[in-house]
Amino acid sequence: MPRVPTTADVTNPQRKGYGFRLDNLLFRTAVSTDRPLTIRTADFPNQQIDLRQNPEDITTNIGQIFSRNDFSGGQGLDYAHKRTNVEKDTTRFFDSRGVDVFNADTELSYEVTLLHTMADKGVTFTGTKNYLAQTTNGYLYVTDGTTVYKSTDEGENWSPMTSTNVSYAIHGIAAFGNNLFVVTGDSGTNKQLISYNLTTDTWTDESLGSVFTGYFTGIWFKKGRLLVTGKNTEAEYLWESAAFLHNFSGDFQIADAIITTEPTHEFTDMTDAGAVILACSTDGNIYSLKDVSGTLQVLGQSRIGDEEVHSINALEGIIFYGTQEYGTNIGRLYRSNLTVADNLYVLNDRQLIKEWDDGVLTAPHAMFATRDSIFCGVQESSSEVYLWRYYLPTASLARDKKLTGQGIVSGIRQTGGKIIATVDGANGGITKETNLYEDTGYIVTPNIDFFTSEVKQWVGTTIEHNEIVDTRRIQCFISTRPETINDENDTRWELANDSTQGFGGEEVQINRNARYLNMKIVLQATDDKTGTPVFRSVSARALPRPQLVVVDIPVNISDQLERPNRKRLRVRNLGEAVYQELKQKEGDSVTLQLFDPQETIRGVVESVAYPVINDANIGSVTQYCTVRIRGVRAEDVVSQFTNTAGIGTLGVVRLG
Repeated sequence: MPRVPTTADVTNPQRKGYGFRLDNLLFRTAVSTDRPLTIRTADFPNQQIDLRQNPEDITTNIGQIFSRNDFSGGQGLDYAHKRTNVEKDTTRFFDSRGVDVFNADTELSYEVTLLHTMADKGVTFTGTKNYLAQTTNGYLYVTDGTTVYKSTDEGENWSPMTSTNVSYAIHGIAAFGNNLFVVTGDSGTNKQLISYNLTTDTWTDESLGSVFTGYFTGIWFKKGRLLVTGKNTEAEYLWESAAFLHNFSGDFQIADAIITTEPTHEFTDMTDAGAVILACSTDGNIYSLKDVSGTLQVLGQSRIGDEEVHSINALEGIIFYGTQEYGTNIGRLYRSNLTVADNLYVLNDRQLIKEWDDGVLTAPHAMFATRDSIFCGVQESSSEVYLWRYYLPTASLARDKKLTGQGIVSGIRQTGGKIIATVDGANGGITKETNLYEDTGYIVTPNIDFFTSEVKQWVGTTIEHNEIVDTRRIQCFISTRPETINDENDTRWELANDSTQGFGGEEVQINRNARYLNMKIVLQATDDKTGTPVFRSVSARALPRPQLVVVDIPVNISDQLERPNRKRLRVRNLGEAVYQELKQKEGDSVTLQLFDPQETIRGVVESVAYPVINDANIGSVTQYCTVRIRGVRAEDVVSQFTNTAGIGTLGVVRLG
């Protein structure tokens, strides 16, 4: 029985009359005027994209269009089109810096502007533990070592207070109406609890009487109670006291402590969560303190495994807390709900909102709640400290204002509608929001691929904005590499749109072929930073780029063997052997190499048509079948011929 020749048998197949190969098998074509060999591009199938999710973001009118005109969903979305998308993903992006995207509850809901800058207020700290307090009348107080700074003009100017009676380092400050309470200690046995009366402008070193041996570590005012923590070599303690009585004699006894923890840990923050006071500690616990018959009792304890809890706050019944993983610099922000189980108040439904890890202590050490947002301070790197904002109307998080200085954010407040914050340590200071705008800011979109892995022809991008009439500027950069979204300074970002006047709205041709596209929109303020551009939307349009080809090849399956410049031979049953070999290839993945024209295609043998007898030419009888192969073109590496079939480093080894 004859067999089909292989590339191992024939050293120069094209010169010996073979027209193509399938893998390592060689075949002869039967091409004539009525039996053409055809190579054509397959029709691109219509994609059935569910437009009900967000009709404005994906359309099929003249290609496919991705758009964003609402960014209130916050950051963190890496791929725009994936199976697990939720409704909020239609308003999310990957990353931002220096821009305000949260205006969902205002008439400016579809406007993105630059954020205001933060300016240093000229107070140089000499140490850490720089606590910030705000009294009811709006006055602000900041501690530094044994010094208390005061501002009566919403944080614009600061001056050290005199005659404070502070003898040891301040470990906490709490506002009680328009008055203050301060606790101090020397990390030994010396300590003070000092009150300040604004009306008389006097500081009083309160008489404590016989109290625990150790020093104070913190003070908070929650639900009309003064909560004080202290430490000695044996433990860390938490007490309550009636602040309005100014009678602390007999308080702060070890036996009266509400909570006792290991001395290696400390209480870091407290918040009024409505039903209870929540106190968090570096021991990884959040304690629930409930008023029972006029006395605070621990009615619940929520364990945050393997993490120190450094800050906590509550807004609209949602609990937010910041943690640091033990032994690492990894910081995390969580949200939970407060629930009652067996008469215990515990946190459940814990959700991780954001994780930071960049070689420095990134845990949120301070939080502040406004009408619609939770702000937390994060030391993102060795050179940058930011406030992050969780926006309640859309349950979204994004980077907010950049603070001056470097260190842990120890306090955040709002005064006169402007944010003010303190950054710990000699490299920190007091920083307040100004009326000027950031020089630049950006938004990075997620990777776009319209739910397909096909390479697409990206044809244009469009940005829309309010009219630009001065030195404002909006630019759109593009990239076809998915990883560029991780670095706003990646050199592979290419400028596409550059808008310095008008309203935008005109598509700019980009002509890129790739599966993915991502975009970075950069806003630039006026030269004097008193004005910001107003950005509204961005879109990218793509057309399908057909890569699939269909090849129909008439194959000679007669017994007659014809060779160039050689005598014809007849090999009995050769055609049957060729036909059966082709039939066995049906449905198989193959590499097809045509010798003329030169094409290399990887795909599947879709069909092998039954033999046809053709006697159009008198005296000539040819038997052939038609093989259809569907696949994609492969790069052909031109190299010196070898009789070994296989795949080269970048493509298929040339065989003819």
